[in-house]
Amino acid sequence: MVETRLPILTTSIMLFALGFLGRIALHDYHNFETIMVSVFLASMLLPASVAMTVTLSMIVLSDMYLGYFGASKIIIFTYTGFLIVSMITSGFQHIIRGEFKPGTVYKFTASGLIFATIYDTWTNFGVFWLSYAHTPENLVLVYILGLPFMIYHLLSSIITFTVLGFPIYCALSSKANDPQILNQRKELEI
Repeated sequence: MVETRLPILTTSIMLFALGFLGRIALHDYHNFETIMVSVFLASMLLPASVAMTVTLSMIVLSDMYLGYFGASKIIIFTYTGFLIVSMITSGFQHIIRGEFKPGTVYKFTASGLIFATIYDTWTNFGVFWLSYAHTPENLVLVYILGLPFMIYHLLSSIITFTVLGFPIYCALSSKANDPQILNQRKELEI
């Protein structure tokens, strides 16, 4: 976890709002979303347990608001897909993080591409598992049919991770010197 400029609760609320409100505002543009970048930032900036809470709350509450919650079996694959992104980010954040410089921008852009690929691979497998006869031909068919959505998702991830994710990370990742923030962080890490 990186030390944040703001208290953990404030950072959590901001990242939740980015994911939740961004998903609702961009609802008509499928696979162009802010949830993935919010999950990524939460895992980069917050303790793992708080990041998981932010991740689950923004996807569950936005699904409830949009009327998707419980409407399809694929939801287990979409939710676990975001949790996979959160866990991988938490594990590799020491490699990804950095200062305000071009190398860090490239890491953020590459992370967006990698995580969109992992997420789409997992959710397409879910479509295959839940909706098709389990044959190699159908597995290939599902991935071929998913290519247009995956390409669009990759493009949106380049934009959101570079234009939103990197500046937000740089703004929030400054070291905190406020004793109240430092004490709150120690309590959450225990």
